[in-house]
Amino acid sequence: MRAVATIAGREMRAYFLSPGGYVIGALYLLVNGWLFVRYVFNPGEVATLRPIFSFSMMAFMLICPAVTMRVVSEELRLGTIETLLTAPIRTADIIIGKYAASLGFLVLLLAPTLVFVIALEIYGRPDYGELLCGYLGVLLAGSVFLASGILASTLTSSQVVAYLITVFFWIIVLLATKGVLQTDLLPVAWQARVDDFVIAADPELRLRDFAIGLFDSGNFIYFGSLTIVLLIAAARSLETRRWS
Repeated sequence: MRAVATIAGREMRAYFLSPGGYVIGALYLLVNGWLFVRYVFNPGEVATLRPIFSFSMMAFMLICPAVTMRVVSEELRLGTIETLLTAPIRTADIIIGKYAASLGFLVLLLAPTLVFVIALEIYGRPDYGELLCGYLGVLLAGSVFLASGILASTLTSSQVVAYLITVFFWIIVLLATKGVLQTDLLPVAWQARVDDFVIAADPELRLRDFAIGLFDSGNFIYFGSLTIVLLIAAARSLETRRWS
């Protein structure tokens, strides 16, 4: 645990020492503020943050790869990864430490949006169960995006390539779930199964349940298990570099 905490602390400091973190945070909060004023903070509107949660999911698909693209790629480029890999530290601890730092940054990114909750409390009657589910859903979706970004970062020494791998992967997933990528070329016996799998894999659809205050254990398991699988894959990918 000490190794995980040390790595997480080092990564967290890197986020605050880099101007990129502040730029990402400022843009995210600026758009969220506009959405709140435009779609939520209006007379007669329902006291909900659903527009914020919906935007956050799409924004995190772009933000999370930017947060994680350097966590391993930069170490590979500079050669400092060899110091980590030759130290008496498990590769799993390295990945968990970097993941914990990136998730912490994401939590800090979301924290200022609690101002919107205070505004809703003052001027309306928000459903706190819905708000809690919404924030949980956004964090769960973000955790998956972060884990996939860390995995991509272990595959290349280029931050740009790591970013593009993650973003394009999730774009393909979303296009597939929206029916843009047709399954007509597959055997007829496979089409229904593939369509069912694609629908079940739709992160946006699962987040929508959280946004309306519906806590489904299946959605929780989906995001949680996918995060774990991606982190295990990242640890295995990094482990191969230890012995190469």
